Amino acid sequence: MISRRLVLAGLGGLAAAPVHARVVPGFTEVSWLDYEARLGARASDAGGGAFHAATERELLALTNAVRVRSGAPALGWSAELSRVARSHAADLAGRGYVEHLSPEGFDPTHRVGLLARRMIGSASENIAYRRASDETTAAELMGIWRKSESHWSNLMRPRHAQVGFGVVSRGQKTYAVGLYARPDGALGAPLPFRLAQDADLSSALRQVSPHFDSFALTDPTDEAAARARIEGADPLPPGVYQLRPRRRVDRSRYQILWGPIFARV
Repeated sequence: MISRRLVLAGLGGLAAAPVHARVVPGFTEVSWLDYEARLGARASDAGGGAFHAATERELLALTNAVRVRSGAPALGWSAELSRVARSHAADLAGRGYVEHLSPEGFDPTHRVGLLARRMIGSASENIAYRRASDETTAAELMGIWRKSESHWSNLMRPRHAQVGFGVVSRGQKTYAVGLYARPDGALGAPLPFRLAQDADLSSALRQVSPHFDSFALTDPTDEAAARARIEGADPLPPGVYQLRPRRRVDRSRYQILWGPIFARV
């Protein structure tokens, strides 16, 4: 069971509310489980195409070169973000679409929550697509992003500290995904996606770094539900949840951050 002392420490006089996963139309528990499984498979099979690790690393070098020239700090490589980026690039290749939203409606925040099992924070996503008879280079992908104000802004944003790229080719088509982030913290160990016992969640919260004042569990599709908190020591009902660490801003306000998504089965 989840320890009240562990998860409610630092809440002071704020009232605690019970946690229930509210099912949003189109996002059933089964759809979350299916999409997580799909992304995991794409990280292995490249959506029927091939990953290009050398191009991914060249994107890192080119990105840091333009950032440093503009006065922004260089980005560090994130294996977690790269896995998320590769999975989405492979899904684009496998199903033949070019969108930030999956056909089911899952967005970049959902993908990071599903696959980045230690990261606390959110990421900005770039995507690029090129169809040509010759091999697509990192410079050509950078050129595509340079033509988009929003994508170039993601790439150049000074606050970002880490990045992961995924590049997949299938036939004459190349799909690229970049994920840029400044993580706010990390769990000491990956949180299992399928949580069979509450003790696994309690263990993850004990190892989180840096210190957070408290934690919430919310429906990952419902931002308004971020006021919900883990309630007492009652067993967590089955459902899909997102871990939301809370960091105190001042005496009366908290900043609510993003953590991994998991299914209590």
